[in-house]
Amino acid sequence: MLNHSMRRKKNEVTDRQEMQGVIRASQVMRLALCLENEPYVVPMSFGYDGSALYFHCAAEGLKIDILRRNPRVCCLFEHGLAFDPNGESPCAWGFAYATVIVHGEAARITDPAEKLAALQVITDKYSTNGERVPADKAEKVEVWKIGILEMTGKRAG
Repeated sequence: MLNHSMRRKKNEVTDRQEMQGVIRASQVMRLALCLENEPYVVPMSFGYDGSALYFHCAAEGLKIDILRRNPRVCCLFEHGLAFDPNGESPCAWGFAYATVIVHGEAARITDPAEKLAALQVITDKYSTNGERVPADKAEKVEVWKIGILEMTGKRAG
């Protein structure tokens, strides 16, 4: 297991509600997978219910092949990213940002009702109109739940 402690403690976010705010404000989840020392990162739409993350995808492909063999994942969320060129030299430039990294374990959801509920969590993130996911559409995709094992946050600027 890797040591996920933060080197620069002054930038560390330890408040869970603040980290959840970064996750909720993020438009994209960058999902990192690994199989036999080959990393793979993919941007995904996602849902978050306060205790787990959810995503959907096609029933075949590299992501699914990797997850079936190694369900351990790492997810990156960011919010408020802005370049700060103030400084006398490039060495003084920086970024303002808030990030959260989640380490977790992904599991495929097979129960139709649970699958539909997870898809609704994803839909609710991106919709303000309360659209419902049709049950027949849920049958055509895979839905995965990421159980959160560890969450760390960082901010600057």
